[in-house]
Amino acid sequence: MKRIFLVGAPRSGTTILQSLLAAHPEVISFPESKFFHYLLYDQFAGKLPSRMEAFFKDEIKRPELLKDFDDSQTVETKASWFVGVLDGLAAEQNKSIWLEKTPEHIYFIDDIERLLPDVKFIHLLRNGMDTIASMYEATKSFNNLWGAGWDLNHCIYRWEHAMLTSHKYVNKSNHILIKYEELLDNKTKILGEICHFMGIEYDGEMLLHYKEKAANLSLNLPWHKGIERDIKSNKVHKYHIFFNRNEIRYILDDIKRVKGEIAWKVAVEVSEPISDIYVVQICDRLCCTIQLEEIQLGIIELPVCDGMVAASVLADAVAAQFAWPILDRFFQHNPETPQFDWTLFLQDIWNRPNWLEAYFYNSETADEAPTISLYRDFIAVEVSDELSNIKVELSEIDVLVKVGGVAVGIVTVSVEDSFVSAQKLRSTITRNSGFELCVATVREALLGKPLNGEMSLRSRLASAAQQRSNLPDGLNAESAGGIYPQDAVIFGRREGAIGTSASRRAALPAAALREIASAAAIAGEPTMQIPRENELPKQVFYAPEIIWRKAPYREVSHSVKPQVLDNHSVTEKLPILAYRRISPDGLEAITPQVFEQHLQYLKQHGYYSASWEDWRSAKRDRTPLPGKAVLMTFDGGYLDFFQYVWPLLKRFDFTATVFLVAESIGKTNSWEKAEFEEVQLMGWQEIRQLRDAGIEFGSMSATHQPLTALSPTEIVREGAKSREILERGLGKSVRCFAYPYGDVDPIVAHLIGASGYTFGVSYGSEFSSFDDSLLSLPRIQVTAENFWQLGL
Repeated sequence: MKRIFLVGAPRSGTTILQSLLAAHPEVISFPESKFFHYLLYDQFAGKLPSRMEAFFKDEIKRPELLKDFDDSQTVETKASWFVGVLDGLAAEQNKSIWLEKTPEHIYFIDDIERLLPDVKFIHLLRNGMDTIASMYEATKSFNNLWGAGWDLNHCIYRWEHAMLTSHKYVNKSNHILIKYEELLDNKTKILGEICHFMGIEYDGEMLLHYKEKAANLSLNLPWHKGIERDIKSNKVHKYHIFFNRNEIRYILDDIKRVKGEIAWKVAVEVSEPISDIYVVQICDRLCCTIQLEEIQLGIIELPVCDGMVAASVLADAVAAQFAWPILDRFFQHNPETPQFDWTLFLQDIWNRPNWLEAYFYNSETADEAPTISLYRDFIAVEVSDELSNIKVELSEIDVLVKVGGVAVGIVTVSVEDSFVSAQKLRSTITRNSGFELCVATVREALLGKPLNGEMSLRSRLASAAQQRSNLPDGLNAESAGGIYPQDAVIFGRREGAIGTSASRRAALPAAALREIASAAAIAGEPTMQIPRENELPKQVFYAPEIIWRKAPYREVSHSVKPQVLDNHSVTEKLPILAYRRISPDGLEAITPQVFEQHLQYLKQHGYYSASWEDWRSAKRDRTPLPGKAVLMTFDGGYLDFFQYVWPLLKRFDFTATVFLVAESIGKTNSWEKAEFEEVQLMGWQEIRQLRDAGIEFGSMSATHQPLTALSPTEIVREGAKSREILERGLGKSVRCFAYPYGDVDPIVAHLIGASGYTFGVSYGSEFSSFDDSLLSLPRIQVTAENFWQLGL
């Protein structure tokens, strides 16, 4: 007889999974016995007989099975009696497996394993926000049945304890950890994995007969109402009904801490070959300590997608975060090298050892080079090769820039008098590539290799480019010259400036492929090897090296044209203001009259509306914006914006970005039910009218969920689905993302960037500085009162 226990936090879906498994022809299951909870929990000492009487007489209607129960016996003897009774019940019905489901048994796993050496455990884990909210609802609605003590903190504790306990057993062969959300998403696949763990064949009967099992197993308890419903994802999140913003942020702090504790932790030495990192499927984040010749550089957090973190993605992340100290260490190995700085880096890769920094950026710097003729508007250049002058009968050409044989982007170079000098090429590449030159150089020339030796950076890049050219696949063909697996689905370069999220490699969860592919199709982005319907690939990647020339990103001038420009001021720190509602009434709404005062103040003090691209360019060049710049944003897309805000913005010559909850467009602010009145949101008619008038729109996710509480699959779905909806409706790209509740961490920022966004905004108390990540720009939440204390 096989004995299996199903455990998890209360309200985590264990009854649904139990019902599915109980519908298998070889499995018998029972209502919650709570046997080991009453047997081993000191506070329940003496209560086991009454619990067993209720279980056998009232719940499974077999009172005769109590005849051999003796509460005076040892714990071991009572456990043996109980297991024997369940064995007998299974044998009566010719079942080979019994399944016991009591969530509280998670506290006694070690004891149960001691008493039953051959036992197996199925752990069900569910999204923290949903589980905590469901516990909170059930215990408040049926307090007389659940008992006292179920406040918010206790609900958080029960979820937290279950998560941390289950992850203790992640590597034990007699334990399997299952995510509730994945079960709903792909019932056949997950049930097949559980059946394999149980040692039985998957049987489709489970999906046909689970409802009748659910009705019997739930004992018609009121909090199980609806348990026999169809098993599918529910878009209604209970925490939107029960918790206000502060409570959600309070819960998120605990969820973040738990996720940090259960992350897969490894250390990587960057001067040694970097390999794929395989992780147990249940873990969804990697915490990687980066070491350089026994020096700890820091920690990188990356999402785990489909059980692994690819070496190519990890190497790219290491280079993006630690390129500068790695380069510094490389140059330290040569005692004759002067102190490392940006000029030394440029001198090395361009092989101009005597040039000053300004020479690299000046297209008129004198430099000799051979001349070639070009008969089309496109050319690829490798930075470790000597550049040539170009004769071409066009007004401009696109240049595909490669570093070590790997494309980093396309820059557009203007042609004057049918001629482009090699130095103009060099200065344009240097200016537009910026720090990405450094990142790509470290990734292709230094990572995975000893840093000592006599080869210069340029020589190392030339060697890497030569090796890349010898690979059977071309760089922009499938598999990108060996960087990615042959059987992976690959999404190529999207529109975006070099050095932004468009340049970062990323693995994406295969389960979110439909949403990713739909968003890419709307945007006309390159896609390779999409599988047939109902087939999932093993791996999915965003590969910035794969570039089609359909829509190369062009550096364009985003010069600001305020009517009144304070020529005596510059903006080194940008105020990004976050408004919610502007309305004559409503909780926490700012009235139109007060908002008008805000705009009047900004106008009188010389402020103007900057764009996101203005700030990106300023950050890249570390050059302040002229005058007094400000960025105004509005969250939610309330109809009030169209009625009250837009006329005022137009009158004072300001513009703004409005962040929309994509699946709520034309509906109401249902995500604020616990705190605010339900009001109408803008529909597409208003949104398109504002788009035509110059208002920019960004995403606030698809359903307004706090993203740090979600799995990588759910995060990508929120990002990609909202991007698809918005770009389809707007007919233009959407590059800005506002994290719901201001909730972001490195995993969320990485995946939102990989989903197609360049800018991400959270909440903070400071103006944005040059050092802020584009995917984590701070915004100040504006109220009617605090505006005057912001230091504008």
